[in-house]
Amino acid sequence: MTLQQLRYFVEIAHTLHFTKAAENLNISQPSLSYAITQLSKRLGVPLFKKEGLKVSLTEYGEAFLPYAESALNILIQGEAQISKMFNPSGGNINLGYIYTVSFDAIPKLIDEFYMYRGNRNISFSFQVNMTDLLIKRLIEGSLDVVIAPASEVNNECIESIPLFEQELYLVVYNDHPLANRTSVTIGDFKNEKFIMIKKGTDLYLQTNSLFKKYNIIPNVFFEVDECNSMASFVGAQLGIAIMPKIPALDNYKVTAIPFEDRTVNRTISILWNNCITHSHALTSFLDFCMYIRSNKDAIKNI
Repeated sequence: MTLQQLRYFVEIAHTLHFTKAAENLNISQPSLSYAITQLSKRLGVPLFKKEGLKVSLTEYGEAFLPYAESALNILIQGEAQISKMFNPSGGNINLGYIYTVSFDAIPKLIDEFYMYRGNRNISFSFQVNMTDLLIKRLIEGSLDVVIAPASEVNNECIESIPLFEQELYLVVYNDHPLANRTSVTIGDFKNEKFIMIKKGTDLYLQTNSLFKKYNIIPNVFFEVDECNSMASFVGAQLGIAIMPKIPALDNYKVTAIPFEDRTVNRTISILWNNCITHSHALTSFLDFCMYIRSNKDAIKNI
């Protein structure tokens, strides 16, 4: 049994999707499948079962998962401690963030951090995923810090501070009657078909709250997992969507229209686990984020 096999097993257990797990791990799907087969042989039991395209844990997999997670988390903490002892002024930060902030906010934030009090000797390892999975990994200890909406968090160990506001737009296909508008109000499109993000996510809660504010029951045509899928369905003229403006929109035949007075936003926060010991690197990064939060000029740069 190897650490690599344990990491692969935990990733599939979290995603329940071999292709997504392989993408997250940056390996080929055949390599991933082979590693899981070898791990199952080592344990003498099947860890996953497949029904068509659906993947789920067997009873053996469910029993093994907490032990695999615990083993990996202990090793991560051990690595962090050694790094802290060996290089107290440097170290590595495992930073997770949502897809919609990956194109502009994260590169600018890291660049500002490196210019702040000479932090060039601190490195980063990045993970991009949905908020719920990022928070799960933050609680487990495999991530040091997460940049995402904080509204989905309900854990006494997780602390957060608002970092910046992310503007939301109405996204329509290019031939839509509203496509040439410079701004819109919710009354302009209340009777349209909507492409919505899945229930329970921050973007869903934000959008649903907007509809409730104006006593609108949206005509939801599709629910999808992430913003790229929303844009692709809009581009296919299957509905319209409310979402952040991301560079990937350029890949679809869609137009992003701001709301009147630009008043529809969601708060992006920095989250960390206050129940574990912080490395020097993480403490430096959190101090920097506190500075960013209190410095309006710095926030504008992000």
